[in-house]
Amino acid sequence: MAKKAFAVMNPEGLTAQLSALENAVSESTLRKAALAGARIFLEEERLRIPRDTGAGADALIIAYDAEASVAGKIASYLVTWSKDAYYLRFVEYGTSKMAAEPFKRPAYEAKKTAAAQAVADVIDSQIKANTRV
Repeated sequence: MAKKAFAVMNPEGLTAQLSALENAVSESTLRKAALAGARIFLEEERLRIPRDTGAGADALIIAYDAEASVAGKIASYLVTWSKDAYYLRFVEYGTSKMAAEPFKRPAYEAKKTAAAQAVADVIDSQIKANTRV
């Protein structure tokens, strides 16, 4: 197998583009992208949650997951409920006396493609804003 040689005509330009790409895919961008995906799930869960008073939908939140995140590489967010709305776990999973009325899993299944696209869109826009693509 023959090796092909190549030459870089503008090494400063290449270095600048690589630096801009590194800045575009920074921790800030990763957090924005992860948050965009989480917002898609949050809105879908709010539409699907069973409503008696509406308090359950108001208790849904997005929380940063420090344990699952890796600084500069992975930003993880959870769509969950506030501590005061502990009863939503019973709504989601049911009890021995109450049938489950799941809203989290159906929301995830319905919006996983849209959430992935939202993440990709944020990253793409940051790359385009920081590079001359």
